[in-house]
Amino acid sequence: MIKKQAEIAVIGAGLIGMLSAYMLARSGKKVIIIEKSTAALESSWAGGGILSPLYPWRYPDAVNILAAKSQQMYPSLVAEIQEISGLDPEYRQCGMHILQDDLDEAAFQWLNEHKVSYENAVPSWSTEAHRQYLFLPQIAQIRNPRFIKSLTLALEKMGVEIHLNQEVFGFKKKEDDNFEVSTDKGSLTAEKIVVCAGAWTSRLLGQDLPSVAIKPIRGQMLLYKAPADLISSIILAMGKYIIPRKDGRILVGSTMEDVGFEKATTEKGRVDLMAFVEDICPVIANYPIEQHWSGLRPGSPDGTPYIGEHPDISGVYINSGHFRNGVVMAPASALLLCDIIQGNQLDIDKTRYMP
Repeated sequence: MIKKQAEIAVIGAGLIGMLSAYMLARSGKKVIIIEKSTAALESSWAGGGILSPLYPWRYPDAVNILAAKSQQMYPSLVAEIQEISGLDPEYRQCGMHILQDDLDEAAFQWLNEHKVSYENAVPSWSTEAHRQYLFLPQIAQIRNPRFIKSLTLALEKMGVEIHLNQEVFGFKKKEDDNFEVSTDKGSLTAEKIVVCAGAWTSRLLGQDLPSVAIKPIRGQMLLYKAPADLISSIILAMGKYIIPRKDGRILVGSTMEDVGFEKATTEKGRVDLMAFVEDICPVIANYPIEQHWSGLRPGSPDGTPYIGEHPDISGVYINSGHFRNGVVMAPASALLLCDIIQGNQLDIDKTRYMP
């Protein structure tokens, strides 16, 4: 049974919650994280770790602003976290090939306006059906499961308590303006609450904030075990992606399924992803599938996350709803939330994200 007191209680130990806690702890706050299961078990672990929106020209400016800020932050942030934790999250700039058939006039207009470097390419692994690609050399990736482990170790060394397998039932404001957070293992007191519950955010907030429209969208993934450097860059085609890791493992994803909180993998999802590999990069299909899993993304209406203070409950903050781009938006989202809580001067317009 927990009986703790903290300045800030972060509900949710996904990447968004843990980076929010990291930014707050780095600024001197006493932070506790509460997680209903294992740290970052859902979309943070299940996703690919591409440090770019998949098709940035299809997203609102609000998404791209956070993504661009995070892209600037990532190299120094990863180095900082790695130095504290001693674990390399495998951040690397590997570039990304985008199928030319996925590009229209708006795509080239966006790339040129934002001065994104690109070149035409016919990769060695391309097929007769899909030969023409655009190569973006500046796109990076991070191995998100390793990043999560590195971040967890850093938080522990910084004195942030992470309470796992403790489901939050709710919270209420007491007469002294602090909050009592009720969990299945007891309760704790905090001056402020930060809700980073991913796909479960709307369920937790309930009728207190019906305007936060976040729902789970299932994504299934495959992991192939191949030789290192079989392919060297990310491949993006027809809304799916192929991501080569440093050790030769190759990630393939992802489905987009509106099936509620049903997390089970399906044979259809497996077959669809295998067919995608055969069509786009068949050389991968010669190697065994090591894993097949799924995760629930926190889907928001247009991919823009909710970041800011609850409009009706002073002291309650939200950082959730990042949909398919949680990893690339995470550092800037966490920094924005930290600055809002502390009343710091902002270099991002917070009104774009207010709940």
